[in-house]
Amino acid sequence: MSNYNRVLIPIDLTPGIGPLTPAVRRLIDTHESEITLLHVVESQPWLGRNSHTVRLMTELELLAHRQFRGARISRRIEWGRPADSILSVIRSARIDAVLLSAAHAPMGKNALGPVVSEVLAEAPCPVLLEWATTPPVNRARTQPVCCAIVFDGSEEAVLKEAVWAAEQIEAPLKIVCALQLEGSRAALLWEPSDREREIALLRSRIESLRDRWAPGSAAQAGVGLPVSVFSRAIRLHGAGLLVTGGSREGLLAAESECPVLYVGPGRRSEAELPALLAARRTA
Repeated sequence: MSNYNRVLIPIDLTPGIGPLTPAVRRLIDTHESEITLLHVVESQPWLGRNSHTVRLMTELELLAHRQFRGARISRRIEWGRPADSILSVIRSARIDAVLLSAAHAPMGKNALGPVVSEVLAEAPCPVLLEWATTPPVNRARTQPVCCAIVFDGSEEAVLKEAVWAAEQIEAPLKIVCALQLEGSRAALLWEPSDREREIALLRSRIESLRDRWAPGSAAQAGVGLPVSVFSRAIRLHGAGLLVTGGSREGLLAAESECPVLYVGPGRRSEAELPALLAARRTA
């Protein structure tokens, strides 16, 4: 059963959208879900507006036939500022998840544009992020889901979403956390015994969280900046999806490697998931 019964996909009709990666398709293109294709026009003279709307709706319909297999599709045109329009539709239509696209950025530059950044910061639902370029998919094996944990209060919501995504995709779950030593604590890196003690403490904390919400999943701790630790884990495991939350820095670890499921501060409450959580505990 899908968690994402109502999915919003903002569409830029100039380049269109590329083929969905397998993980994203398994999450949103289901017979239980309804996908709303949204195109936002920032400014448009009133003269000829009706004919322009008809053309845009036709293009969205053609895109829907090419791209999606199982979900019901609806089309919507909004006029105004893109980020405001997207967030307004998310709230008014009670959207369960939104799928955004991010461009491939040159070295040293952030791939998240202003619209994506604003939606990530304010969306009251999980955000799926597809990169403009991703490596070829190895269909000969199952690509695991990587869950990037940051102990900032978001960890339980992020892990629960990762467990559901892994079940939906029918993939193994790999939980990873970064030990980042800053300031005076950075000296611990130079003393092997202190370093190992810090890593052991972090690993114990991760395993406690895993045993509660994702028993049987693999868990690991790495030392360094979170984006570097998460990026290494994605490449090591050949992940098909990264699930993360908290700081948006972590999701950049997946740039051009795999899609991201970002669980922001607006994540719906645990009260909406009793049946799912009960099923997991008895599985």
